[in-house]
Amino acid sequence: MKITTAFIAVAALVGLSVDGQSVRCSTQWVRKEVRSLSPSELNTVKSTITGMQNQGWMNWFAYLHTNNFGTIHNCEHFLPFHRRFVHDFESVGRRINPAFVLPYWDELRDYANPAASSIFSNNYFGGNGQGGNRCVTNGMQANWQMTYPSNHCFSRQFNNGNSINAWYSPEYIQSVLSRSTTMGQVRAGIEYSLHGAIHLAVGGDMVQMHSPNDFIFWLHHANIDRLWSVWQGNNRIWTMDGTDTARRPLSLSSNIIAYNEPIWTVMQLGYNKMCFTYDNV
Repeated sequence: MKITTAFIAVAALVGLSVDGQSVRCSTQWVRKEVRSLSPSELNTVKSTITGMQNQGWMNWFAYLHTNNFGTIHNCEHFLPFHRRFVHDFESVGRRINPAFVLPYWDELRDYANPAASSIFSNNYFGGNGQGGNRCVTNGMQANWQMTYPSNHCFSRQFNNGNSINAWYSPEYIQSVLSRSTTMGQVRAGIEYSLHGAIHLAVGGDMVQMHSPNDFIFWLHHANIDRLWSVWQGNNRIWTMDGTDTARRPLSLSSNIIAYNEPIWTVMQLGYNKMCFTYDNV
């Protein structure tokens, strides 16, 4: 199956279509910082991602990410593609449970001592992998068995033994958002700092092309999208420039990688298919 066809199949499943014009969403849901979720909301997250794992969706999205990896990074497709990709994941989850809303992880709150974050506790998403295969044995994904790209236990391997090296501070990321005036600048400033640091820090599945196997991938990219939306809020909603990996110029009318949809359809939260917002944006 061609990967473009695969994405169309997902779009068909979740009832998506290309509108051809910017339309305000009749309803919106709010993505919250994961530690602000109520016990009931957290249970909804757990049951939904467990259902997605049991139905093969976790491996499916890991497959899609892997097969497009070379064209969705290191260029200005990075932010539009991942906004659309994360939305697809959330939409599949909402088909399983309409109460499901993807949370985000504000990683900047944990930058000084990341491994001490409650995100890595048994109440949330588990911690470092154990044993020779670095299998995760606690949290919502405890003892999961993945089938993509091959049969293996779901794994993590922190980048400093049982701890994680400090990553970029809130002040640094704020400086990226403040000094960037083009998509090229803000994309590179985020992708090559916080984005890469989290993938490398968590390790295991998260440091591979099939990183969507780890639910932290989705929390992480929801946060990356939130930071982009903060930058967009400074009168830059329709700012699109830069190039693809072949150095061809991009514009709002360029199609999102692997989707037969123009980039402008994902630029404004609360419109078209992007019927969500963030709790502090």
